[in-house]
Order: sequence, then structure tokens, then C-alpha cells
Amino acid sequence: MPELPELEVIANRLTERLSGSTVQTVKVHSHIVIHGIATGEFEERAVGETFQSFRPDGKFIVMELDEYDLVVNPMLTGRFRLLETHRTPTKTDMFSLRTDTATLWYYDRKRMGRAYLVPKGDYSNIAGFSERGPSALDPALTLEVFKDRLRRHRGQIKNVLRNQRFVKGIGNAYADEILLYAGILPFRRRSTLSDAEVVKLYEAMRTVLTRVLEILSTRHLNELGTEKRDFLMIHNRGGGMCPLCGGRVSEVTANRFKTNYCQTCQK
Repeated sequence: MPELPELEVIANRLTERLSGSTVQTVKVHSHIVIHGIATGEFEERAVGETFQSFRPDGKFIVMELDEYDLVVNPMLTGRFRLLETHRTPTKTDMFSLRTDTATLWYYDRKRMGRAYLVPKGDYSNIAGFSERGPSALDPALTLEVFKDRLRRHRGQIKNVLRNQRFVKGIGNAYADEILLYAGILPFRRRSTLSDAEVVKLYEAMRTVLTRVLEILSTRHLNELGTEKRDFLMIHNRGGGMCPLCGGRVSEVTANRFKTNYCQTCQK
């Protein structure tokens, strides 16, 4: 699942390549990911529009055109690819936009993503877009603001981190990474955290996401679509070795989501 660091880099790469490019054709290859608009309208309305910029917004990416915004929530398996030559769509391709410089493909092997073409700045009909918290890397999210927001949420701390109403942009993978770095078990109740642990959690969130962003910033857009997260310390490494203490990494699966943690490092 693309999370904040991936979407930040994807937005930067697309801005570099497509900003100022004009959309010549739009093709929907699978209508299942198109929401809030008829397929024909989705294909017609963006034609002739010029890409202004691309930006991440939590787990969404917003593609700003002249009169419209194309907003995509990639969910678990949605990815983006830029190609300079035409190719035949595959069964995982959901839609493509051909510009005067390259073709942007959105593909999704589980077809869980959602794409919306909305009037510029109007996100009222986009599921899950409103009432979210600030970005996890927003400079305005100070420690004090973080503490205040954290007090409003209950439950296991990993679930709180993944709750977009708390802060936006953190998903399953980076929640595991942050909690390892903070030394906190993912199953701890938020209410059991001490003040010192809350500070560690905030610092871990900033450190881990910034580190990942730096790593990903060296990678090509198409490389980000391979789900290659070779830099992860603990997520998806069940049965492996903890990079901090050398102990065994534990794994629990619930509701199709894996949680990885170290019983030695995390308390």
C-alpha cells in the first residue's frame, strides 16, 4: 500500500515529468475504480486539460488540472507508471492518460483503488477525504499538537497511528516501523502510554518517515510500483532477525493485515 513517503515521491516525479503537459486522450480499461462520475464523462472531461501539479494528501494523490482535480486513492495495490511508448492494456490496468510527452498508467491488481475526477478544489464527494488529521510530516504538527490529538483517540496504539482522523498518511507498514523505533508494542492501549513514550512515538514517527522519504527520493517512479521495500526494518519480516537486538521478529495477522514486532525491543 503506498503511504505518505511513497506518494510524496510519486507526486514529485509526476510533477517533474508531466507538469505543463496537455491531456490528449483518456481511456478507462476497468470502470470498477471510477467513482462519482460516469465512465464516458471521466474519459471526456480531462481531454485538453493541462497538468498543473501533483501533490500527496494523506493516502490520496491529487493531480491538479485546469478545471478539474483527478484524485486517486491507491488503496492496497494501486500503482502508477509512466511510459513514453504505447502498449496494449493488461488486465491490471485501470485507466491511462496520454499526454503530449508520455502516458500515465494507473494499474491495480486487486482493483481496490478509487479514482475521482472532480471540479477543482471540490472534494466533498470523495470517500474518506474529509475530517482527516494533519499530515504526519506537516511542520505544523508539533509535539504539543501531536499530544493533544493523541488524547482524543482510544484503542491499540497501532490502530491509532493508522487512523487517518488522527494523522494522515501512515498505513500498516510504517506503523510497524515507527513502533519498533519507539520501542512500543503495537497492541498497547493508547491510554497506557507514559508521557516519555508519547515523546518517543512522535520522534519515531518523524524520524522513520523522513528516513524513508530520503531513501525513496533516489528511486525512479516505475521502481516505486514494484512494492520493493527492502529498507523496512521489521514489517513483513516475520520469523526474521530484529535489526536492533538480533531477536526473532514476531508476526500476527488479523483482518488480512500483518503486524510485525519484536518482543525484546518493544514493551
